[in-house]
Amino acid sequence: MVDWRLHWGCEVAIRVYIEPREACVSEMVCTVLCPEVFEITREDGRAAVKVRWRSSKDNPSEGLVGGDLEDCVLAAVENCPVEIIRWERVGRGA
Repeated sequence: MVDWRLHWGCEVAIRVYIEPREACVSEMVCTVLCPEVFEITREDGRAAVKVRWRSSKDNPSEGLVGGDLEDCVLAAVENCPVEIIRWERVGRGA
């Protein structure tokens, strides 16, 4: 698990996950609204959390990002056409 305090110097992080990722229709809404966090993979053409944020480098479905990216994550969550992007605050003050 990533310790977000070491990366962002903050007490709150955002856990973001795509579930079920197989339901992604690749409309790229998340990548347009939040390119800092999401990408479309070459392997299967579906949305994924960028490698730098992933909880595990082999799991494109989940990651932790700094609380400063909350607005962009929320935009992706609210506009995903198949409603498969989820999020939650983690850490002290969450």
